[in-house]
Amino acid sequence: MRDARPEPDRTDASRLRALAAGFAGLAAATFALVVLGALVRAHGAGLACPDWPLCFGEVMPRLDFRVAFEFAHRVLAGSIALAFAALGVATLRVRTARAAVGGWLAAGAALLGVQVLLGALTVWLGLAPWTVIAHLVTGNAFAATLVLVVLRLRRAAAPLRPSPCLAPGVRPLVTLAAGALVAQVVLGGLVSSTYAGLACASFPTCDGAAWFPSLEGPVGVHLAHRTGAYLVLAILAVATLAVRRPPALVRALGVALGLACVQAGVGITGVLLRLPVELTGLHTALAAALVATLGVAVHEAWTAPVQPAGFERDVSAANARSAAAPRA
Repeated sequence: MRDARPEPDRTDASRLRALAAGFAGLAAATFALVVLGALVRAHGAGLACPDWPLCFGEVMPRLDFRVAFEFAHRVLAGSIALAFAALGVATLRVRTARAAVGGWLAAGAALLGVQVLLGALTVWLGLAPWTVIAHLVTGNAFAATLVLVVLRLRRAAAPLRPSPCLAPGVRPLVTLAAGALVAQVVLGGLVSSTYAGLACASFPTCDGAAWFPSLEGPVGVHLAHRTGAYLVLAILAVATLAVRRPPALVRALGVALGLACVQAGVGITGVLLRLPVELTGLHTALAAALVATLGVAVHEAWTAPVQPAGFERDVSAANARSAAAPRA
């Protein structure tokens, strides 16, 4: 069990809750930006503005459908960067908030800086696959970081209640699930950047022929992504069934498993319907939500204390001895 801490004073608690609300709004905007980025690519608008940071050499270009998509993506990204800076300064001015999330804000600022650079490189290098993948992964990591900032600020605003210990082996299991998901997001970016979404246009087989007709080229990329989905689902199912405490971790794993099941269904439907834009956006949104949810699960697993090995056996033995002892 973790020791309870004293409740913060009312002024600090109010500030912490207000900051948490601000970062929650910023996280929602970042999720919207990730989805908008996927829609930009799905509409073939990734190079609608062929230069950066201007668009056709202008601050405000003439807009058509594709230029408007790409330009809106840039405007929203810039607004998020400014809002993050403002909220970060406000957070660092509150001592309890600084202690709770100072390191996470530094990580978020680093991710944001890398993301801005990757956005520029994506345009300058003509949508090179590695820039598309890195841009997707970094955007999801930044969004997940914001969610963790919200969680830590909310907890700092209230007294810390005792937390049940984790069973041995929970941390590696949850970390394995997170690692598998990161690999799956990378594969998803590779599928998108190499246009391999319809390399296998049927399910569960590939083009109605075999499950794995080839492991090369776009077909190999597509099948690696499918296999990664099976692996993530299996690990999450095992983790959800195996973990019994603490409640926050159990909830996060349950939500993650539910999201992964829906995500698999959307992926299958997208293939069968030949990747309609709406399902592409939904697929990206679910992936971002899954990354954030599993990020919370990893945070819970690594901040809760671990039950010593053999603890339950020792407790059972002690109870047995107590029951066997003669009574006066």
